Parts: sequence; structure tokens; C-alpha cells
Amino acid sequence: MKIFHCFLIVVGISLPAISAENKSLNELMEQWISIESQKGNLQLTWNTRKQQLEQSQSLLSSEIALLKKVLKKTDSEKSDVDNRRMQLSEKQSLLEQEQVQVKSQISQATNFSRSLLKRLPPPLQTAWQEKLLLLTQVGASDSEKLERLLTLYKLVNEFDERIALNRSSMEIPGSSDKSQNLLVTQMYLGVSQGWYVSDDGLHYGFGRAGNLGWQWWHNEAASAELGRVLDPQDLLQLKSILQKPTTAKFINLPIKVSDIKDVS
Repeated sequence: MKIFHCFLIVVGISLPAISAENKSLNELMEQWISIESQKGNLQLTWNTRKQQLEQSQSLLSSEIALLKKVLKKTDSEKSDVDNRRMQLSEKQSLLEQEQVQVKSQISQATNFSRSLLKRLPPPLQTAWQEKLLLLTQVGASDSEKLERLLTLYKLVNEFDERIALNRSSMEIPGSSDKSQNLLVTQMYLGVSQGWYVSDDGLHYGFGRAGNLGWQWWHNEAASAELGRVLDPQDLLQLKSILQKPTTAKFINLPIKVSDIKDVS
């Protein structure tokens, strides 16, 4: 009886200790399970976040690559634009220099035309005076001035390539140092020289361009200037031939080589 009693006492004493130990194990198990659950949640959250970060990194890499490509293209286009701008600037500078040269040449050509005017045959002088006024017209562009200069020299060229016939009133010296205006026929051999004769052949002369401009010599003075007798009948015959080309034939008329000096 004593032995059994003692066993019961021992067992009675041990049961509370076992119960406490089981409770502690349960708590540890719950803590472990909680930790593992948290660990799993953290791992899942990390994996999800990692995928998001990797996707973001991939997108950023793509955007960076695209941005680099765009920047490279922009730099290339900028370089092309800069080169084009530089080329245009050089062309503009060249055009401005050429424009200055053109203006200078137009000015020189205009001045030369004015100095040449007085040397031209009288009919051509009249045409030139009208054209020269247009060269100094306010607001005329360089291209318009060049066109008008071209017209002037075209008139000279056309006049120089033919024998021109012109009816005009001339002031001719008479007796007692008195002059008179007579209607005469002028005949020009190009722009360098010409003759005139009245319808009755009593008044005639020779003219040419000199350093002082166009000058006429009348009657005997014309023969002296030419160094050969100028016959008015020859001039009347030339007049008739020019008026009626079908009657053309060879005639002899004295001329004189011009001694004009260049003053351009």
C-alpha cells in the first residue's frame, strides 16, 4: 500500500509538468508555423516584387536604349542642320559679295554709257537718252537695270550692223556765219561715221565719233577732214540705193578711220 501510494504521488507530481511542457511545445509550434507563414508571405511578396522590378528594369532599359537612339538621331540631325545652316550662311555671304560686285559693275556700266552717249550717231543718242533715264529711275532693281543696259547695247549692236538711213532737221552753217535748219537725209555706216545730204545736193557733209563726241563737217570742210573730195552726187546716189535696194550698185565714198581714245 505504501509503495502504490508513493507511485500515485510521483505520478501526480509529474502530470502537471508534462502538461506545461506540451503547452510550451504547442506555443513553439504555433510560433514556428507563424514564422514560416510570414516567411512564405515574404518570399511570395518578394518574388512578386522581383518580377515587377525586373519588368520595370526591362522597360527602363528599353526606354534608355530608345532614348539613346533618339538622342543619337537628334545629334545627327542637329549636325546636319548645323552643316546646312553653315552652307546657307556661306552661300548668303557669297551672294551678298556678288550683289555688291553687281551693283558696282552696274554703276560702272551706267557711267560708261553716259560717257559713250555723246559719241553715238544722233539718232542713236536720242534712243539712248530715253533708256538712260530708266537706269536712274528710283526703285529700279538690279535685274531691271541690267536688262535696260542690255537693251542699250543691243541698240548699238543692231545699228552697227547696217547702213542706217535717217531723215532729220540739222543746223547747218550758212553764209556770213549764219546757220539754218534744213531737212536732210543722214546715212550712217555703223556707229563710227556717216554722211548727210540735202535733197537738192547743195548741202552735204561727213560726221564721225571723236573724243569730244559726234561731230559733223560741212561741205568743203568735210572734204578737208576726209583728205579726199566728198561729192554730194555720190551721196544722193547712196540715198537712192538705200531707198530702193533693187537699184544697188558699187559706189565710192571716202571714210576716215576713227581715232577715238578709250576713256572708260
